[in-house]
Amino acid sequence: MSEALPLASLAMLASASLHAVMGLLTKRAEDRLTFRAVMMLAGAIFYLPIVLLNPLPDWEVWRFLLIGAVLHWVFQMAMIAAYERGDMGLVYPVMRGGAPALAAIAALAFLGESLSAWEILGLAIASLAVLGFGWPEKGGAPKLAALGFAAIAAMMTALYSVNDAAGARAAGNPLVYVGWFLIVTSIPITATAAIRRGRSLPGLIRQELRWGTVAAIFGSGSYGFALYAFSVAPVGPMSALRETSVVFGALLAAWVLKEPFGPRRIALAILLAFGLVVMRMMST
Repeated sequence: MSEALPLASLAMLASASLHAVMGLLTKRAEDRLTFRAVMMLAGAIFYLPIVLLNPLPDWEVWRFLLIGAVLHWVFQMAMIAAYERGDMGLVYPVMRGGAPALAAIAALAFLGESLSAWEILGLAIASLAVLGFGWPEKGGAPKLAALGFAAIAAMMTALYSVNDAAGARAAGNPLVYVGWFLIVTSIPITATAAIRRGRSLPGLIRQELRWGTVAAIFGSGSYGFALYAFSVAPVGPMSALRETSVVFGALLAAWVLKEPFGPRRIALAILLAFGLVVMRMMST
């Protein structure tokens, strides 16, 4: 397994970077709601052969799929609202990096799980970095609405990650679960787009079809790289590398979108990733 570590590390870094690119494409979309609907539908189509070649999941799996659909719909709507109200360099690191920190805090507060001194240190560093994103920029007002929606998205990520992990185990085949997950979760976001956009939806779908499909390809690639890395290397280090997506997101926001305050947000993203890496590495 140690021989596969370098290749697995590269795969996980690729997974993190592709996820950040998905965030970039969502931010750049002209109609983000339609874009996310197109992306989810395209992803479901990609996995359709796997779904058709396997039997229907048991009811126990469907429970997780239906719960995941609700949680993921809330996540999608909160993410869209965050992107509409704040820069990518502000909200992406909070959405992506806030989830592990929130999960650790919830486990500590409500489940009574104990944390080591190193885990507490990593959590403190990550939490301070998240708070740093909300600090007013040069005397300006903090982006409370954007950060609030980003925090909701992070909370939903933490919840549906736990739910989907249990669902994938119940299904016995992660790829089958992911295929059904994409199909089930594409329904509420597409229905929301149809209700909100009405007769303009077909034209908006044509407008977002190209990059929405590209984003779906990147999403499949991100998942595939992560799955490979987890299958051949220790989970702890690979999970830690996955958190580098917050840094890739901040870099893309500064260099591609030319958002202001790039150096500060990049530094905060690096600090956030460092705190999350400490948490992940010391929890194994």
